[in-house]
Amino acid sequence: MGRRGISDLYLLTEPCLDLFERVSVALQNGVGIVQYRHKYEGQNGHQVMACRLRDLCRNYQALFIVNDDPGLALICQADGVHLGQGDVSVARARDILGDQALIGRSTHTLGEAIQAEQQGADYIGFGCLFPTASKSDTVSSSLEELRRVSDSVSLPIVAIGGIHAGNAAQAIRAGADAVAVISAVMQAKNCQAAVRELKRQCRAGRVGMA
Repeated sequence: MGRRGISDLYLLTEPCLDLFERVSVALQNGVGIVQYRHKYEGQNGHQVMACRLRDLCRNYQALFIVNDDPGLALICQADGVHLGQGDVSVARARDILGDQALIGRSTHTLGEAIQAEQQGADYIGFGCLFPTASKSDTVSSSLEELRRVSDSVSLPIVAIGGIHAGNAAQAIRAGADAVAVISAVMQAKNCQAAVRELKRQCRAGRVGMA
């Protein structure tokens, strides 16, 4: 297991009718981190959704992270927050959430990864590694750049961007501690099977590093 539980599968939510059922199945089958992405609900909806997801994660001893919003993370007593390049600073998030919070930062280049470590982030998200339809404003990166990042920073690395069972092992072999998935789980016809196969691919990636 990576530092503070950063290992294998990191699930980012997206709106769907069976969101809580899918997250429950994912947690039951080994997802260790869930990030709540609250792009569409109103403020009251944010809090209700976040608190329900937090409770689910606690039932399975998984980490619960809020995207972008340290204030919401504080209100719902999340384990931490994940910050984009345009969000508040790591230092500001730390002031709001305290020393025990897990603070991640999205990065796309080696320079951004090094900067995130210097600023006190607990882990980095790195990508976009592969084509994805989940976000329209992505910045492309590569497995080669991921390898350089892995060699240069000591923080846990969560690979993100178009990751599915067919390429998850590649990301792990290139140096990621975990892979972030969205549609590969949230849109899967069989959520349980998708999670289990992703877990298997992560293990296969680690074997390939031995």
